[in-house]
Amino acid sequence: MKQYDVPRIWRTLQDSTGLRLFVLLLAFIMPALACGQATPMPPPITPTPAPPTPPSPNATPFTIALEYGILGVADAYAATGITYAKPQLVYTVWGNVEPEPGRYVWGPLDAVVGEYHAAGFTGLQLLLSADSPWANSQQPKLGDLGNTFPQEAFLNDYVAFVTNVVERYDADGIDDMPGLRYPIHDYGVEREFTGFWPGPAADYVRLLRLAYPAIKAADPQAQVLLVALLMGDVFDAYPDQAEIDRRLTQTPSFRKSVADIRLILSACDAYDIVDFHSLADYSEIPPTAAWIRQQLADNGCGDRPIWIGDAFPMSGLFGFGGFVPPIPFWPITGETRDAAVAWIQAVADPADPDHEAAQAWMRAETARGLVKKIVVAAAAHLRGINVGNLEDWKTGIAGVDKAAVPSLGAAMFMGLMDTTITARQPGGELPYSGQLWASARRAGAPRPAFYALTLVAEQLDGFTGVARLDLGEGVWAFQFERPQGPLWVLWYDAGALAFPIAPAPNGAVTLPFPAAAAEVRQTPTTADAPAAVRVAATDGLLPLTLDATPIFITVAP
Repeated sequence: MKQYDVPRIWRTLQDSTGLRLFVLLLAFIMPALACGQATPMPPPITPTPAPPTPPSPNATPFTIALEYGILGVADAYAATGITYAKPQLVYTVWGNVEPEPGRYVWGPLDAVVGEYHAAGFTGLQLLLSADSPWANSQQPKLGDLGNTFPQEAFLNDYVAFVTNVVERYDADGIDDMPGLRYPIHDYGVEREFTGFWPGPAADYVRLLRLAYPAIKAADPQAQVLLVALLMGDVFDAYPDQAEIDRRLTQTPSFRKSVADIRLILSACDAYDIVDFHSLADYSEIPPTAAWIRQQLADNGCGDRPIWIGDAFPMSGLFGFGGFVPPIPFWPITGETRDAAVAWIQAVADPADPDHEAAQAWMRAETARGLVKKIVVAAAAHLRGINVGNLEDWKTGIAGVDKAAVPSLGAAMFMGLMDTTITARQPGGELPYSGQLWASARRAGAPRPAFYALTLVAEQLDGFTGVARLDLGEGVWAFQFERPQGPLWVLWYDAGALAFPIAPAPNGAVTLPFPAAAAEVRQTPTTADAPAAVRVAATDGLLPLTLDATPIFITVAP
């Protein structure tokens, strides 16, 4: 029997984000998956990427970005019109860039940067992790996350690592990556303020104050992102202020305490942008942003930009289950949790009689949720949002995937297109952790969320202002001002998730409208995008029937 390197597997687990730990372990120990012997996918698409479009000089600074960038699919995703991406986190883990003191391995990171730049992604966001096989204060092992803050003897080495990465990609003509097309100016310091930073908050602040001046010295134009906050449990399911205050006193096992979060936010001399992760429902975004802004004000930090560095395209629905029942996330409740688990397990099992219906439902919900998160983030005046996922997080083995569902929830099946893992490694092996990510993927058929992303990016392009409209309970309605004319985005939220066998709730509204007729486009929820329809207004009012699928409205030509 093959002997597996348990510490190496554990490092592979750590180099993922959020809820993907179990699936990555399974993927790592299954050679069939790692060698690309997955279920065959449709032939790859090879769209021609469009050149970057210069923004309107008055445009609101809001960036829609893709994550986590993986090898082999950049050309395919360029067809969405998105020109900014965050590569998978493992490429900038210290131990993968400098596996031994003084020996730098640039192949994998250069490969992903080069591929995305060549495809037309002019902006990239890199996250620098101090995790190292030789510098960690305490190495991780099974059951113990260790401490990735560097040993005192290696603090100068950490600063050198940060400096060398930033210098290599600043496009200043000095020690640059060969063939570098565009500068990289956006750097996060660490991955997520959860178990991905296992040490205390004070250690993180100390690390941040080492990294920040090093980044700025290497690239004065660089912007530094604080480690991402994860607070979905606090703002889940429309809590009132009293409930928020109660939740803030609690610290679940998957995140840091509010006192720790406040401590790192107060270090505003050492970061430029606040990052938070949105892995639950889109409704968490406005209260999370408001809370962060209040903390910044309380600490005299001023009006810092906020960026969602990791957004599931829809709610994860539930997670952290297995030996215990999973935790539900809005719009799933304790009453609907078991039904949700059953439907996601049907997605996982092609032999399930409800598989086709469940898969179509899952892909439609992913498309709807992606649009909602992007629109709500823009309306909350955030600086940007990184949306995923570029592929499913599954093994392709039905029994294994079904067993993982209570732990990982809907996150397993949020890929925007089909992909297949290949044996090709354009940059060579990753020497320390996350070895699966050294392998290029083969792009397959786009899914509805791919086309939804294309639509929302096109419609929001260059907007100069946005306001939320009050059209009644359950109605989410926004008006965007754009150089090409106003845009309205609307949907109805019934406060519950409609499963495949249930009718979709809807609501009738009238939208004050400044023209005789509107052109209405629906978010694609199948592979065939619906055509725009013309709707006449009467006495300045546009009659609409809304459901959970967002619609885009412009003045008809």
